[in-house]
Amino acid sequence: MSNLKEEGVCPYCKKKSYITRKWVLNKYKKRYNYAIYHHDGTLHYLNESKDNSKTFRKGEIEKLLIETINSERFKDGLFLTEDIKKLLEKEYPEIQSDTIRANLYQLTKIGMLETMKKGRQVFFLNVVFRERLGYIFDSVKILLGDIEGDTFFRNHVALYQIRNDKTWPLYFLPYRVFGDADAEFRTMQFRAFDISNNERLRVLLLEDNPREKRVLLRLSNPLFPNEILKVRFEYDWQEPKQAFVFTAATQLKSFEIYLSGNNQLKIQAIQTVSTTNEIKDLTNDVSKSRNKEWDFVYSIKLKSIKPFSVIQLKWKRI
Repeated sequence: MSNLKEEGVCPYCKKKSYITRKWVLNKYKKRYNYAIYHHDGTLHYLNESKDNSKTFRKGEIEKLLIETINSERFKDGLFLTEDIKKLLEKEYPEIQSDTIRANLYQLTKIGMLETMKKGRQVFFLNVVFRERLGYIFDSVKILLGDIEGDTFFRNHVALYQIRNDKTWPLYFLPYRVFGDADAEFRTMQFRAFDISNNERLRVLLLEDNPREKRVLLRLSNPLFPNEILKVRFEYDWQEPKQAFVFTAATQLKSFEIYLSGNNQLKIQAIQTVSTTNEIKDLTNDVSKSRNKEWDFVYSIKLKSIKPFSVIQLKWKRI
């Protein structure tokens, strides 16, 4: 809406101008008044509304963001500036997106958050604060396939039974993959599936280091407290050192690993429990069989794996 034109002096260039005064209602239903100064084909705008916004003390917004992101009402593992703004705008309608974004960048500097560009700038919790994204592996089954016949077992399939041990639902699952050879994520054909319906899960790449990949899986449906989800990972990454290492980050009810190929192998396997420094020789626990696809299938099946246990397999062709 606007009023009739009047004459005056432009506050920017001190020239005689025609003035158009207007006002609009912002999304909070507050009146916003401004004037337009017309002269020499130029338009200059002047905000004539008093600034009634709340003044925040230094560090107050940063503290507010930390409390919000780590609260149980915050459901996102990966989020945009606008996601935070929607949570805060009811109680703090005066906080602008630019202010929130600037303070989110401050949190990345202190190490609480990390950020990346995925069309728009997105943020996610740093590993130190990733307790909110944590979950438990109840059981793990790993399948290595020697598809090239060079005993490098390029093909990897991992089946995980995941349980949400938190009091809030999970919408994202972080996952790490390690390898003994330099590789780019785009060449690995990395895929993740919900085993219950074979739905492919969206994979967000966080870090693409030569020998470590960090991804975030976006779930189609939230995983609620104490619920179980079975996930299958598939990717190609050769094992040139003819060795494989698995570390149990949590207590496991069961662990299985299978090496399938057409070459006969000699396998050495050990298990180390970090909490007790106990070392077990698992070589005699390796079973050998065959199936329709492979001449040799070597496997180990273990029960009740303690947290931080490390299982190592080494092999060579006979």
